[in-house]
Amino acid sequence: MNNSRSFIALLVVSGAVHSVWEYLHMGLYVGYGALEGALPVWVYATLGDVAYTLVAGLLIALFKGRMDWVGDARGRDYPGLAILGFTIALLVEYKALALHRWAYAAAMPIIPYLHVGLSPILQMTLLLPLSVWIAARVTR
Repeated sequence: MNNSRSFIALLVVSGAVHSVWEYLHMGLYVGYGALEGALPVWVYATLGDVAYTLVAGLLIALFKGRMDWVGDARGRDYPGLAILGFTIALLVEYKALALHRWAYAAAMPIIPYLHVGLSPILQMTLLLPLSVWIAARVTR
C-alpha cells in the first residue's frame, strides 16, 4: 500500500465531510466573524479539522508503528478513532472557548458536565472514523 496515497485520501475525504458539517452547523456559533478573512470562515474551520485529522492519523501511525495503517483499517480500529476524535474535539473546544475564539449560539445543545457544544464533539467523534473508513475503501 502506498503510504502517501492512503494519507492523501484521508485528508481529501476529511476535507469533504468536515466542509459539509462546518457549513451546515455555522449557525450554532457566534463570534466567528473575527476569524473571517479571504475565505469564508467555514473553510478556515475545515482546514483546522483536516489538520487535526492529520495529527490523529500520524499519532495512530506512531502507535501502530506503520504509516500505511489507513488502508488496512479494520472494525476494531474505529472505536479507538472515535475516542481519539472525542478527545481532540474536547481539547479544541476548551481551548477555543477559553481564548474566546468563538461562543455558542442559543441553538447549540450543550453537553452537561462537560460544558461544551454537542455539535463539535459529535463532529470529530463521528467524522474521524468515517473519514478513515471511506479512505480505507478508496485505497484498497
